[in-house]
Amino acid sequence: MRTFHNGDYDTEFDNSFSIDRSENVTLPDRPTQASYNKPDNWAERNQIGLVKMKRRLQTYIDSVSHHTSFELELTHNTYRDQLMDNEEPIVWHDAILDEYWNKLEAAIDRTRQLGIVTKIEGTIHIENVEMSKERLATLVTTLSGQVSKIETILFNNTNLCEECIVSLSKLVDVSSKLTEFCLHHNQIDNMDSARCISKSLKTHGCINSLQLTHCDLGSSPEILMVILQSDISFIDLRHNNIDSLGAAKIAEYLGSNPPIKELSLHRNRLNDDDSLLISQALKRNTNLRRINLLLNNITSIGVKALLTCAFDSSSLNAISESNHTLTKIYLFSPGQASDMKSCINSLLEMNRVQKIVLALQDKDSLLQYLANIPVELIPEVLAFPHGRVDDQHQHEHLNIVYSTMRWWNMPMIYSYRN
Repeated sequence: MRTFHNGDYDTEFDNSFSIDRSENVTLPDRPTQASYNKPDNWAERNQIGLVKMKRRLQTYIDSVSHHTSFELELTHNTYRDQLMDNEEPIVWHDAILDEYWNKLEAAIDRTRQLGIVTKIEGTIHIENVEMSKERLATLVTTLSGQVSKIETILFNNTNLCEECIVSLSKLVDVSSKLTEFCLHHNQIDNMDSARCISKSLKTHGCINSLQLTHCDLGSSPEILMVILQSDISFIDLRHNNIDSLGAAKIAEYLGSNPPIKELSLHRNRLNDDDSLLISQALKRNTNLRRINLLLNNITSIGVKALLTCAFDSSSLNAISESNHTLTKIYLFSPGQASDMKSCINSLLEMNRVQKIVLALQDKDSLLQYLANIPVELIPEVLAFPHGRVDDQHQHEHLNIVYSTMRWWNMPMIYSYRN
């Protein structure tokens, strides 16, 4: 196996990134309020969605009246549902729905007064349905005693304002079993609300997934940093227009070795310089397991810079001090560079000793490492290179290192030193 240095794999990298990825980049996106221009007949089109929402809310009212549990799911134009030509892509807020929300909240309060708790189980999922700050605040207050079994909260493309995000942070606080929190297609542009939600997430005992795609976090690196400091195991930041300013915040965060284990930066605006910055940060990180950098502005130069974090073969100590906990770097789309992906995956699966032995199998690299060391001290150097190469397991693997050395030609070493 080659080691991605000294020109190794240059041709393969360059060929992989010369593949036309335009069809992956131009997938249609769902509109948000900020990006959508309503047609002249939008009110009539919106009525179709409002009718659907009224029917769904009436179903929940009936469930509460019969003292049964239910999942709160109000979705429109999701990937499961095909949008009709005569419908709006989003159900825009209308006072006509207030009557149904009021009935649902009243039914919950009525059963609570009877000593009956109607549980909302599994999921709260509201998508492509605009929520006013007043309605959401009232809903959160009503649901506060009903969400102990909620595991997932999704408010996707609901035009959340600052007050709405603060309200949702309160819902997070009382949802003791919550494991997944999603706010796709909602612009987070207020520092106070970002701090509020980040604090709720960071102090929550069960949440392990935070998904904030299409939230335009690249527009405010400071807010991006606050969101990162939620310290959730998996943070999804796809489609956020994150550029070099955001990359600097991401590198700063990763370099502090936070508890996050997986980070997705798929489809942002990161470049080769950002790759180098992230790579340097990952050398100081022992917690991150997977990072997704698909479909950014990264070329073969950036790929090799990233791989250096896991295998810096400039010296034995550099190899030892590389990142040995990162197991996946997603760089190629499905169908791209399968051989390259396999080779990179194999490298990332290696532990510290395996990487050192791999480097030692390259005769030229080996002589470079040992060029300034007296020959009689070479065995000791291999076992104890400044006390930093695999201190815990050096005796166990010493026989592997020595077996690697059997092909040595001692006169050749002397000639190399001269």
